[in-house]
Order: sequence, then C-alpha cells, then structure tokens
Amino acid sequence: MPYLYCLPGLLCGLALAVEDVRRRRVPRVWVAAGCGVQLAADLLWAAMANDFFMLLEALLFTALCFCVQLLLALAKPGALGLGDVTAMLPLGLAVGAYGLVHVAAWWLAMGVLGLAFVAAWTRFDPQRATPYAGRVPFVPVIVAAAVVAVMAIA
Repeated sequence: MPYLYCLPGLLCGLALAVEDVRRRRVPRVWVAAGCGVQLAADLLWAAMANDFFMLLEALLFTALCFCVQLLLALAKPGALGLGDVTAMLPLGLAVGAYGLVHVAAWWLAMGVLGLAFVAAWTRFDPQRATPYAGRVPFVPVIVAAAVVAVMAIA
C-alpha cells in the first residue's frame, strides 16, 4: 500500500483547496507544514524500501513541477496566482515519489480537469454575488489531478 505514504501531501492539498475556494488564498504556513510532513513520509518510505533515489526523485520532480507552474503563472499574469504555484510543493512531493509516469499523468489530468472545471465554474459561478466573482480557484484542480495520478498506482 505505497499510496498511503502520499496522504500527508494530499490532505494538506485538500485543506489548501478548501481555503482557496473560500478565501482565494493559500497560506504559506500550511504549505510549509505539508511539505515537511510529506517529506518525512517520503523519507520513511525510502528508508523502509531502502531506495533513497526515490527521495531524490520526489525532490527533483517537485522542483520541476514548481518551476513549470511558475513559468505558466508568469507567462499570463493573473491566470495563476502564487498560491497555485506554492500548492504544487506538497503535492509534488507526494506524486513525484512515484516517478515520471505518474507526474506526467498528474499534469495530463490537471489539463483535462482544469479545462472542465474552469468551464463549469465560469458558467455556474456559485460566488457571483461575492467579491470573488469571476475568479476561478485552481488548487482544487491540482489536488483532484494529484488524487487521480496517485490512484493510478493502485
């Protein structure tokens, strides 16, 4: 049951997604705590499997996903915020431990789910009477895609 080792990152991502939907912010303290706990879980998994390359792989894929998401945010300002970029960190540590195939599945699922979510949110915006009207939260898509990528192992 290696998918249980990614639960800290996914639970942190779930909390970040709820906060993103409610207030359109991603607390950096939550991200740091989620990264720390997920990194500890990855270290425990690497020690039990005697495969510390997996830990390096998780760190490198996390850095890669963070940089790609940052470049996407900088390419079109306003489309993605810094919170969407930092939310990649605990989830990247969770999904990145499984390797390139799962990271690619995560990004593919993010693209497909993102298109559907943005279309549905703009059409049926439940917050149209609030100050957040017209702003689509993207952290729930990142988390849902991470769950899809992790469940691909089971």
